[in-house]
Amino acid sequence: MKKYLLPVYILLAPAWASTESPLFFIEAKGGYQWASDDSYKHSNPKGAIFGVSSGLQFSPAWSWDVGYQYHDDLKADATSVNVKAGLIESALRYDWYLQDNLSVYGRLGVAYWDMEKTHLSSDKLDATGLSPLGEVGVNYNFTPNVRLSAGYQYIDSIGESNTGKYDSHGFLVGLTYAFGHAAQPTLIKELSTPATKTVIVETSPQTLTFSSKSMNVIWGFDATKLSHDFIEQLAEVVEVLNTYPQARVAVLAVGHADSIGSEAYNQALSEKRAQTVANKLLELGVSPAQIEVQGEGESHPVANNQTADGRAKNRRVEVSIPSFQYQKQAVLS
Repeated sequence: MKKYLLPVYILLAPAWASTESPLFFIEAKGGYQWASDDSYKHSNPKGAIFGVSSGLQFSPAWSWDVGYQYHDDLKADATSVNVKAGLIESALRYDWYLQDNLSVYGRLGVAYWDMEKTHLSSDKLDATGLSPLGEVGVNYNFTPNVRLSAGYQYIDSIGESNTGKYDSHGFLVGLTYAFGHAAQPTLIKELSTPATKTVIVETSPQTLTFSSKSMNVIWGFDATKLSHDFIEQLAEVVEVLNTYPQARVAVLAVGHADSIGSEAYNQALSEKRAQTVANKLLELGVSPAQIEVQGEGESHPVANNQTADGRAKNRRVEVSIPSFQYQKQAVLS
């Protein structure tokens, strides 16, 4: 058993290390399987599969589940053999998104099976054991909480020497529902205000007005991670704030979400996106007193939420520096 648990633990480690609050989900699935056995070269036994599972969604990409599958009787008419099995399975899943709501996925884990084999001319035989399990398929998200998956499942070597072994090939369709929404992020610790440079200034400084400045970041579906390009753009905002620490400057990060999902979910998601930007500014050395954070949810769309392009434009965070007055300083040589 240890040889199967070790690779699963290694795969689970990055998911357990995630700082986002995981969501609990349940799934119901069903499908059809055929058994690959060297004893049946022309006609492989076939049967239905039914299953239920639950698990944790660590991020839009990573999840882990534990479930039970019931494999209907596999009947080999030519040899009067009847096989049925049930199994407890656990796997780590990764989704690679092609679009906001469409992904391809892979699952890798183990299955603990309980197999029963009967024959007209012999007693009933039982066997239990562990087998590796893998699955690949496609996934469609109807909402952030509801998704439909369809894929191919393979379980290697069910059975023992006294019962004979077979490989299970199956086609499964699953419907998943995730509960709740992402929890509020934990505020990072305050960073000290950068020291002000000591300069010699002119005796009669000139009072000027700084014109307002703004910038936007567009997010992927259900995403809360800043892109490298946007972090580089924030450097210009940081430079202004650190150059004029004596001015009353506010950075307003307003997080928006599209209309997919519940209002409460989108409100929490927008606040998380806004706080992500604010945390990055703190990390880059901006004083906490200069930052104001606000989440607007789906209440202020700038585009039509009925189209994919419009929803993408509404998933944004606006960063702005209002106008303020300052005194021009000059260094004397």
